[in-house]
Amino acid sequence: MRVFYLFLLLLCCLWGCRPPDKVPVSSLTLLEENTIQLKLSPGHAPVETPLLLQLTAADVLDVSGELTGVSMYMGKVPLRFRQREGIWQAEFLLGACSDPDMLWQLQLEIRFTDGQTRSLTKQFHTSWR
Repeated sequence: MRVFYLFLLLLCCLWGCRPPDKVPVSSLTLLEENTIQLKLSPGHAPVETPLLLQLTAADVLDVSGELTGVSMYMGKVPLRFRQREGIWQAEFLLGACSDPDMLWQLQLEIRFTDGQTRSLTKQFHTSWR
């Protein structure tokens, strides 16, 4: 009987040490218009975790932007976009604060190859819950 309990204990320990199942990373669509799509991954935007903004648009020459806190002043977070396979991407981190559902404002300026510019302002929440 002791062998059975030892086996059961060992099995429970080994089961608890398994790596977690991979959870698919969801994305949050911040903007979807005719030729422009802006997504944030992961969509639930956890703080102190690498986040990724992806801008898909035709004929873009350059993208610049920054994030500022709305719920609380957290300074300005500059965004550095790089183009990869036709998609403009910026990876960044956002810090935790006392507000578990912090509201952030994203400001982007998109320069197109024809000389036109477009400014976008979008808001989203981060969470540490």
